[in-house]
Amino acid sequence: MTLIISLSIILAIISAIFSSRFATAMRRWSGGQWIRDYGPRLHEKKSGTATMGGLVILLLWGISLAILHTHLAKSSLFIFTSALLFGGIGLIDDIISQVHKRSLGLLPRQKIILSLLATLVLFLAFPSLGRTAILVPFSHSTFVLTRVGFFFLLAAVFLATTNSMNLTDGLDGLATGTSLIILAGYAVLFHEHATLATILPLIGTLIGFLWVNTYPARIFLGDVGSFALGGAVAALAITTGTSLCLPLLAGLLVAESSSVILQVTYFKLTGRRVFKISPFHHHLEAAEGIDYPYLLPNIEWPEPKIVMRLWIVQGVLVAIGVISVYR
Repeated sequence: MTLIISLSIILAIISAIFSSRFATAMRRWSGGQWIRDYGPRLHEKKSGTATMGGLVILLLWGISLAILHTHLAKSSLFIFTSALLFGGIGLIDDIISQVHKRSLGLLPRQKIILSLLATLVLFLAFPSLGRTAILVPFSHSTFVLTRVGFFFLLAAVFLATTNSMNLTDGLDGLATGTSLIILAGYAVLFHEHATLATILPLIGTLIGFLWVNTYPARIFLGDVGSFALGGAVAALAITTGTSLCLPLLAGLLVAESSSVILQVTYFKLTGRRVFKISPFHHHLEAAEGIDYPYLLPNIEWPEPKIVMRLWIVQGVLVAIGVISVYR
């Protein structure tokens, strides 16, 4: 345990340094974030900020797991492979965005198809996971799914978590900090489990990255980062049998994706909007070019205030999620 904690602390320092250097290199290469040039104006000033910081996270986390290979649980390979596969989907999206110099990369249906293929690969490569007992929240009851049922659970958890994390990654440090809080919740839940050797190095790496990713961010996660973190969180829930508790443990992700679904559905039904802009965190920002009505009161908080308050909300939800597992 001393080795794992020490390595995680060292990773935090190395990650901050590497992320800063990577941000500088990306700007020289002109590998900055492209901001959409249509609709309400929110983040034009962020255009050109270095992106694809998830590559640094995956690299350092992978090296740390190689060092700690004798301390790892069998599930560690599944968790890291999931992060790599879904991070790869995000990387393709980032590369397309950079090549075509636009904010749009892969089309939504292309992301879904690639995500389902990644899920199928994981399902076939790790057949023993299908025997994992799934915990019912706020009870001691568990159940095991059939092989087919487990595949559908796998697909649902990966699709929901990766896309929700991607939607949450819209403000400086929001997705990184949210991931840290979720992982901290899992570290508390499984502090005596070998899974901790997988979680702590990632926490250390994210702490270092957050140093450079907080407002005003010098580097963004990119889709490679948000999809990788979503994949890691989803895999962690699957291997620990807490898939049904994940909506609480990752409650902010659920709220963000739900706000998009609500916005789209309400607009199609009524021609009006619920939020100024969705996902919900954008509703809390000041925005120019809003020339349409929306239901909720206008809020114009500074970006750091929004991020901090949403972190607090996520912290409360994680605490409830931990209780739902422990009960």
